[in-house]
Order: sequence, then C-alpha cells, then structure tokens
Amino acid sequence: MFIRIAAAGSARRPLSLVLLAALSPLGALAQAPAAPALTPQPAPAAQPGLTAAPAPGTLRTVTLQEALTLAAKQSPDVASARAQSAVAAAGVRRAWTAWQPELTVSAQYVRSSAEALLDLGQFVGLVGGVFNLLPQNPQLVPEPVVITAKDSRYATAQISQPLFTPAGVFLIGPAKAGAEAAELGALEAREQVLLAVARTYLGLQGITQLMDAAREAEAVALQREGEAKAQLDVGMTVEASLLRAQTETAQARVQLAQLSGQYAQLLAMLGALVGEPVQPAPLDAPGPRWDIPSEDTSPWENTYAVRSAAKAVQASEGKVTYDRFSWLPSLVAQARGVYNSNSGFTGTNTSYELSVAASMPLYDRGQRYAALHEDRARLEQAKAQYESSRAKAHANWVAAKANLEAAQAALTQAEAQAQLAARVQQQVAAAFRAGMSTSLEMSDADSRRFLSASAAAQARATLEIRRAELAAAGGRIAASIEQQPQQ
Repeated sequence: MFIRIAAAGSARRPLSLVLLAALSPLGALAQAPAAPALTPQPAPAAQPGLTAAPAPGTLRTVTLQEALTLAAKQSPDVASARAQSAVAAAGVRRAWTAWQPELTVSAQYVRSSAEALLDLGQFVGLVGGVFNLLPQNPQLVPEPVVITAKDSRYATAQISQPLFTPAGVFLIGPAKAGAEAAELGALEAREQVLLAVARTYLGLQGITQLMDAAREAEAVALQREGEAKAQLDVGMTVEASLLRAQTETAQARVQLAQLSGQYAQLLAMLGALVGEPVQPAPLDAPGPRWDIPSEDTSPWENTYAVRSAAKAVQASEGKVTYDRFSWLPSLVAQARGVYNSNSGFTGTNTSYELSVAASMPLYDRGQRYAALHEDRARLEQAKAQYESSRAKAHANWVAAKANLEAAQAALTQAEAQAQLAARVQQQVAAAFRAGMSTSLEMSDADSRRFLSASAAAQARATLEIRRAELAAAGGRIAASIEQQPQQ
C-alpha cells in the first residue's frame, strides 16, 4: 500500500498506513482514518515548528544497542519473567527437603493446684492396720515419689532423618528440569521483549524518515503554490492550478500531523519496553551487528522456546516415573531427648530414645493411580507442545529469512525508483519553467517523488526490522548485544 498525492477529490490514504503496513509487526498501532477531501481555501501559513521529537534534552537519546541493553536489564516484562523463573527454581530446594532432617524443640510449663504423689508408706500402713501386718523393716519402704509437682517443666528435642524416600529419589530430577524449563522460558520472554524494542525503535526511525519526506513535500508544495499565484497574477494559468498546489500543501501538513501522533505513540511504547523514557538516536548512529547463525546448524532447534519445551517433557517424564514407584517404603531414623522436672520412678530428669521406622503405603484410596494417569496425560501434552514449538520455530526461521531477502530486494528497487523520481522531478520542473509542461505534470512528478522517497524510507526501516526478526528466529538477539561490547 502506497500513498498517492493527486488532484483534489481523489481517494487518498495517510502516510501512517504506509509505515504501519510494513514497520509495525507488533500490531499495537491503530491505523489512522483516511484524509477527508479538502475544499478550496487560502494556503495556511507554514508550520516549521511541527516536529515529532520532544524538545532537546527532555529525553535521554540512546542508540539501538543501548536501548536493547537497557531493556535486557530493567524492562518490567523481563523482570516479571525472571521472577517466574525464580519461583520454579525454588521448587528444586523444595524437592531436596525430602532428604533433609527435621528438628523440633518443644517446651512446656504446668502449674497445678495439687501435686500428685505415689506414697508406698501410706499404702503399707493402711494394709498393715487392716490385716495386722507390719513390715519387718520399715526402712525398706521407699520415700514418696512425686509424679506431678505443683510446678512442672517439660522439654523435648527430636530429630528425624530420612534414610530412604521415593520422593527424594525420583522428584529431584523433574524439579531441576522444570526449573531449567522456566529459566529458558524467561530467556525466551527476554528475546521477545528485545525484538519488540528493536521493532519499535526502528519504526520510530522509519517515521522520522517519512516525516523528512513529508516536510520536503510540503516545501515543494509551497514553492508550487507560490509559482501558481505568480502565474495567476499575470494571467498565465487558471485557479485550478492554485487550488491543486494548496491542496497538496494541506495534505503534506495533515500527513506531518498524523506522523507526529504516531511518533509520540511509538515513543511511549519504547519507554514502556525499555523501562525509562528514551528517544532514538539520529539515523546515522551505528546499530548492533546481529549475530545470525547459519542455516546448516538448524538454529531453530536451539531457540529458548524449543529448549524450554524439551525440558518440560523431561520434567513430565520424571513425574510419571515417580508415580510408578511411589509405593516403595520410606525409612526414617529418629532420635528423641526428653527433660522432665519430675524425676518420677526413673530417678533422672533427662532421657533419650532412638528408633528406626519404616512405612509402606498399601492403598491410598486410589490417589497414586489417579496421579499416574494425570501425569501421563500431561506428558503427552508436553510432547505435543515440544513438537509444536519445533515446527513453529522452523516456520519462523523460514519466514524471517524469506522476509529478509524480500526486504533487500525491495530496498534496492525503492532506492532506484527514488533516484529516478528525483531526476524526473528536476526535468519536469525545468520544462515547466520553460513553458513546456503543465502544472498537472508538475503535480504528478512531485507526487511520484514523494511516493518514491517514502517507499525508500520504509524499505530501509523494514530491512533492519527483518534482520532483527531473523536474529530472533535463531534466538540470538540477546547474544548479539552481549557480544557487541566485547568486540
């Protein structure tokens, strides 16, 4: 879709649609409505102050390399993906707890209104008084034993060490695989954020080039308007020529206003992706050198999305294995120390116990079998997602490579047309000044010049976007910005 600037009343599409059709793969920009037909009116004053960029010094100016580096460090989307990866990494520590000991300490203080005693002397005296029986040696009767004093203190320390548990044997591997899958997923999210930054940044530069072309069209239209006024004053032309020149001037200003709005919208999006308000550097600033792998190495197989899906399959397989062997017994060694302020019959306040316990689930109401069927279904789902990720990654690579080749061819053709249109415009302008061409031919030459300049601008920006997309298809955007400082 290209723009045609023709006579008043013809159908027109705004310049923003030209850019959005090729420079906005994000799909976040709405297309502007078609420019309404203009009625004859006096030429408005020029607006040299209409610019898309903010006032100098209001925003930090960064290159694409710097914008990508900032986004990789501080983008909110990247931070969110890293946090999700950290949550999955905590699952590995939780799996290791199956082998770690459990230590508990408890203490208790009890205040009783009456103490509990075991007095054998009273018992012997009672029995002797009734049956006239007395012990031969009263000294053999033990002293009263305090079972529970009025103030009693108790303390217990217990440590349990698992010696064997199915969870510790079979669930650590799946937890590690799941954590690796989450980490790779976070890296894939970072790749997509960086691709969005590159698209938005290059889209802003493309709009800047389109605005330059629109400003040039406005300047040419003002020149034609002045020439038409001069010729109308001496009776060498009709009012239709002046109306045509005024219409072209108004259209150029409408395009500048629309492009300025699109620039502000993309600038806000760039700041949201990067994590702070920034603006693009001039067009001649050096850009990153994309690390594009060779197709012979099957780079789509090494993308973070495919590798994450492969780790997810590995984690699901480990869970199925655990479900199959979760019937194995668990073996636990336990040590327990006790303190009791009431020495009782033992004659000591402290004691300890050592034990080894084994437990084997015979039937758990069918929960193990239900978990086995569920995890098998999830395994099949993970395998299907892995194959889907591989197919999509390969398709993305093929599409990105084809789009890059098409963009290179389109840029070559657009630049050749722009050069030809510039020469034609000069020739028609010379012929018009010599009285050998009409104002309609001049308007057509100006329109073609503006059209070709806009097409060349969008082709240059599109080519850079296609290169970034090919690097993203191979999972190499982050690697490109990391290797750049080293080089």
